[in-house]
Amino acid sequence: MDIETLNSLHSHAGYLTFKEGPNGFPIALITTPHATAAITPYGAQLLSYYFASDSADLLFLSEKAIFKEGTPIRGGVPICWPWFGPDPQHLGRNDHGLARTQMWNVGSTYLLNDQECAITFELTDTPETYALWPHRFRLILKLTVGKQLTLELTTQNRDETPLELTQALHTYLSVGDITHTNITGLEGYTYSDKTLNGREKREEGPIRIAAETDRIYSTDGGDIVLRDDAPKRNIHIECEGSRTAVIWNPWARVCEQKADLTAEDYKKMVCIETANAEKDIITLQPGESHTLKAIYYTKG
Repeated sequence: MDIETLNSLHSHAGYLTFKEGPNGFPIALITTPHATAAITPYGAQLLSYYFASDSADLLFLSEKAIFKEGTPIRGGVPICWPWFGPDPQHLGRNDHGLARTQMWNVGSTYLLNDQECAITFELTDTPETYALWPHRFRLILKLTVGKQLTLELTTQNRDETPLELTQALHTYLSVGDITHTNITGLEGYTYSDKTLNGREKREEGPIRIAAETDRIYSTDGGDIVLRDDAPKRNIHIECEGSRTAVIWNPWARVCEQKADLTAEDYKKMVCIETANAEKDIITLQPGESHTLKAIYYTKG
């Protein structure tokens, strides 16, 4: 859909407008008294989020991010769905599923009040998706911009048989200096260390990133806090419908191997992902739905 049509159908004066982004990708720009956001229908991917009280972007977006159909965008909040990680059936399909490389439809935009604005995106099965994942579905992302950032990803099973899925909000959080951060809220939980071939460990204290990190935690969906000393802010993440947390930082070696990362990007970001992954598989009977929800806010 072209920018003029998107604006005629979905814009709200002073709050929401669409513009043309890199490589012609449509971008929704949302402004409220408390925050501003930029999101593209490609992958329904949030690219930027600034709280009015914070001078730094909540999210990391690589300056080398590739805006090209069929290619994931590096940064922001990619949606991993209907599988997280490598193809679970070993059929040669892309890592992290199909949702992040599809152009979603804009569902609705509305003002909740004069302080908050929301937008929804929808993805449904097509012959293209069915060839990759043979299920009938409806996937909805609702994003609410206000004092808090709220992301709600709802999967509806529109098929006549059960479906199984894993998923994640693959959130790239921006940090001032990765060596001056720590993550709390996962103490006491076990995790699979993907840098050590999935060896299981137990988290004993706050997480400090000092090397390549790729961990999948089994949790009870509790809150997580990223403490970032460089800009002196704490990022709080409240999760619902999630039994998994993923912590990822590529560190120097992996950054050097990625065309869409600079050599120094590992110092500027950490992924804290709200997920259901590995053993935490969501099974939906015909007509059932599930919502994965994450709420983000900052404190000094």
